[in-house]
Amino acid sequence: MSQQQRRPGRGRRYTAPTPRLVEARVGRSLEPEWVAQMQAASRGGRLAVGDGAAVPPGLAQLEYRCDQEGLTGFAGLPALMQLGYGLGLGDWVAGMPLRRRRDAVYGSGKLCEVVVAILAAGLERVSHIDDVKHDPGLGLSVGLPQLPDQATLSRFFGDATPAAEAHLREVNRRFSQWVLRGLPALPRLVVDCDTRTVALYGKQQGTVRSRRSDGRPMYTFEISAVRNTHEILEGGLLEGATHPAPLFAERFGQWVRQVGGQTRELIVCADAAWYADHILETIETADAAPEVPCACQYAIRAQLRPSLRRTISSLPESAWERYDEQLEVAEVPFAFVQTRGATGKRTTAHVTRRYLATRKRLAERDPAQGQLFPEPRYEYYAIVTSLTWNAKRVVKLFNGRATIESILKESSLGFHMDSLPSARFSGNGVFCQLLILTYNLVNLLRRYGLPADDAKHHAPTLRRRFLAIPGCVQPTPTRTVIHVAPHGPHVAWLAHLQPAFARGLAPPAAAT
Repeated sequence: MSQQQRRPGRGRRYTAPTPRLVEARVGRSLEPEWVAQMQAASRGGRLAVGDGAAVPPGLAQLEYRCDQEGLTGFAGLPALMQLGYGLGLGDWVAGMPLRRRRDAVYGSGKLCEVVVAILAAGLERVSHIDDVKHDPGLGLSVGLPQLPDQATLSRFFGDATPAAEAHLREVNRRFSQWVLRGLPALPRLVVDCDTRTVALYGKQQGTVRSRRSDGRPMYTFEISAVRNTHEILEGGLLEGATHPAPLFAERFGQWVRQVGGQTRELIVCADAAWYADHILETIETADAAPEVPCACQYAIRAQLRPSLRRTISSLPESAWERYDEQLEVAEVPFAFVQTRGATGKRTTAHVTRRYLATRKRLAERDPAQGQLFPEPRYEYYAIVTSLTWNAKRVVKLFNGRATIESILKESSLGFHMDSLPSARFSGNGVFCQLLILTYNLVNLLRRYGLPADDAKHHAPTLRRRFLAIPGCVQPTPTRTVIHVAPHGPHVAWLAHLQPAFARGLAPPAAAT
């Protein structure tokens, strides 16, 4: 190529011009004349734009002083942590297999305790700990004069390993099993399992972009919970859009070990994502095994594949029975023709099982369009079950799955599960295990330390009425006294909680 034909080099990168905006949130940007008018209006007691009332007497001469020692915004949190430490919270997390940095001030166990405390306190993000690290109530809750800062917790989650997450998962299993053993034997326990999409906005490790989250990177959060007590038996974070159905055999064996001795019948309820022949066979095999201490049943929503839909739609009208104002229910035997096995490969099965179909009549089409053969249109659903109850009772049991939706919602909104703190998958996995531990601890406080009429409140209500109320921490030579207001719901709660702790909980110093 001659010099006259030399290619041009890369030109300057074009950047689209952006309009310059003036920052108008600072007081210096206000017009002096408007400030003078504002001062004149305030001296007159009201603005000139309306007939507002005068300034209340208590606000006419207002002054703030930052001189009160011992004030806390979390006066009820030490009671929750006393319950946790009295049951062995420090021992549960002390053996966490995590390398300690050479210059570390806090051990991994103590940092786990701190995360439990701030999750229960309602901090939206781990980074918000810097705003309250000097709070005496939070410090008292974990036995520290000052909480670690955000950078320390970020390093903690950044150093997390799969072994550390597995350790905390086992802690949660043992804790939930121990809590259930404190209940009298129940004739029937229902275990619901479900997943929730956790959408992310950064570059977290192990994410997958999925249509389920509008193309954003995502994780999958899975839990299984006891409907009777709202206890989370098993849960954790899965990479990307991974579904836990292939892990069902392992999960089910764990459930049986946790609750098998506490009930005569264990019923598994799940949505259509768990509709697979190998899952149904796992439950049926356990029900027939003599070493399993309880009967094992299931009620799982079926996927309406074409063959099942044709079978349901061909049922005669006499087979349908009214369930409520909208639904009708009918019973139909059906067998899998083709399904997905535990390894994901297609398999064939011909076991005939009991299906309960429901239908809801849809609105009629626009009469202006016209129909050649007018007939009613229906929306169908189906439940496959091993229960021998009447159809209405089984449908009512399955509809109770709204409980696990409530638990997932509380995990997200009440404990801010969506605010994952780390760019590493293992760090976020450890965070989710600590979230489950906090949820179960708060759930135990609700059931054990509060009056029966108030035991169903969700975490935000517990914080507003008890955990995050203002108070004053006053240490004495023999005990620590927390002074709170003499009015409010917390007065009755404390009157119930303190005797309950005195009857059933040893002081943390004497706990073993």
